[in-house]
Amino acid sequence: MLEKTENMVLLLDFYGPLLTNNQQHILNLYYELDYSLTEIAHSLDITRQAVYDVVKRAEKLLLSYENKLGLVDRFKMTHNKLAEAQLLLSNDEKINPDIITKVKDILHEVTDTLL
Repeated sequence: MLEKTENMVLLLDFYGPLLTNNQQHILNLYYELDYSLTEIAHSLDITRQAVYDVVKRAEKLLLSYENKLGLVDRFKMTHNKLAEAQLLLSNDEKINPDIITKVKDILHEVTDTLL
């Protein structure tokens, strides 16, 4: 469940502006502020079912955007590659040429991903 929440927060960060203001607000309350469906319904004076429907519809839209654009996947891959490069550099006080070559390859891969 935590992994789904983290993924939805990332999707919301990347694609949230493509949603309606109402969808953004409800997903923000649900995923980022950890409100329950009932709490959201009470605060917005709508039914719990209406909140549930908005959450499910907006989740489906966010996943659809990600399937088409892949920005979150590219972001995660870039983040992992940069962490890998950082780890290589911090593990060796005397950086040997093989490590430098490996780091250059990783950074080249990251650059290609961003373009």
